[in-house]
Amino acid sequence: MHRMKGRAISCGLLLGAVLVCCIGAQAADRPSALQRAPWTDAQIASLQHAVDGILARRVLRGAHIGLLAVDTLRGKVLYSRNADDEFMPASNFKLLVGSAALRSLGRAFTFRTTVSTDGTNLYLHGGGDAHLRAADLDAAAATVAASSTHFAGSLITDATSLGPQGYEPGWSWDDLPYYYAPSVSSLSLEENILHIYIGPGAAVGMPAQLRIEPKTDAAHIENDITTGPRGSKDTTDLNRDFSDWKSVKLTGSYPLGQKESGDVEAAVPDPALYAGDVFLRALRAHGVTTDGELRSGTQPSDALVLWSHDSATLPQLLADFWQPSDNLMGELFLRALGARNGSADPVAQGVVVEQRYLKSIGVDPSTVTIADGSGLSQYDRITPRVLLTILQSDWKSPDRDIVLDALPQSGVRGTLKTAYLGTPAEKNVFAKTGSISHVRTISGFLRTRRHGTVTFSFLLDDWIEDAATLAKLRADLFSRFVTD
Repeated sequence: MHRMKGRAISCGLLLGAVLVCCIGAQAADRPSALQRAPWTDAQIASLQHAVDGILARRVLRGAHIGLLAVDTLRGKVLYSRNADDEFMPASNFKLLVGSAALRSLGRAFTFRTTVSTDGTNLYLHGGGDAHLRAADLDAAAATVAASSTHFAGSLITDATSLGPQGYEPGWSWDDLPYYYAPSVSSLSLEENILHIYIGPGAAVGMPAQLRIEPKTDAAHIENDITTGPRGSKDTTDLNRDFSDWKSVKLTGSYPLGQKESGDVEAAVPDPALYAGDVFLRALRAHGVTTDGELRSGTQPSDALVLWSHDSATLPQLLADFWQPSDNLMGELFLRALGARNGSADPVAQGVVVEQRYLKSIGVDPSTVTIADGSGLSQYDRITPRVLLTILQSDWKSPDRDIVLDALPQSGVRGTLKTAYLGTPAEKNVFAKTGSISHVRTISGFLRTRRHGTVTFSFLLDDWIEDAATLAKLRADLFSRFVTD
């Protein structure tokens, strides 16, 4: 299978389970702010010599390497290489929008979805909640049914609150069928993905069987998967025919006798239509009818709210964002920053808010190129020093514990859940990972045994080797910091 079962190309590692961490649950396991033994010049020299040797390994041949590490509490530089070079950040860019959101939107911030009426029409209004579920819309339909079972107008979807629906500049077109590159919309449902499960047909050569949740007509599923011989390789994949934008095409073969696949997670082409169609089905199931057809529009300001649903607050949202490296949430956070003051262009204004945030922590905004919120864009650029400055600012802020609890932790949670097991780095790395083609990045905090916490940013461009070898190098690198 190509990329259907892998976690986001910008995430780095698979997160196939529900998030383990609850905010505050790991308080005793966070890096400490207590003063520990300072690094001596001799220790730093020894560390630098060891790191030079690790970075000289074949797995990094030809790569553009950036690494900056400092003693978190004292600010002393422990290692620096190309710290002011520009790199494609991949999902390390999520540190910027997440930290800016925490400062600018505040801990109590939520995304709100509403259902309202003007007496004739029903309106489903999206406020940017990526985690709105079909079950939530079923609950909304039950609430509407308790008020009225018929509306003379239409069900109208309103996806205007965070700017126009679509994709950000610099995204790779061949990523767009996959869940990690969904169309961005303020009216989102199930993270804008269809849950598709594949089973074999009754005999070799017959079409594979599909189970799709939730049921919807918002996307046409073209099933070109055939049943392969028993024991053959699963070659199923997703495609998007851009001449038929609303079609999702499944290709390849699925082995006879194989049990049903895991969730394929295909990105839906039109999230607002998807949410509206699923909601309309829920309304019908609860006995609510409309005379008009489903369509898009804008909710009147004086519409009567019948149902509302708030997302989690920002501390939990940040964990839901950083730990699995959720690209859709990155774009919605960027738009939320811009929409805060009623901007007509939330994306452009969100960039302005991020630039103001960077300036407030001592970063020259002209050293950062911001094209999106997730790091999927080929146009994003940032330096190790800027990422480290963001992390240092978070460490010094009242939100330190929120940030530490939201970051993946090696051997414990998120994209680092299976990383560095059995090494000194296990449980001691709290960091955001990132991965797009030829780019691997990781930035965060290291807990050492003798010297307290180290803040670091390790960025690679033009990288062509295998991921397993790089993971071993990272484990050795971080272990050296932990034990030195």
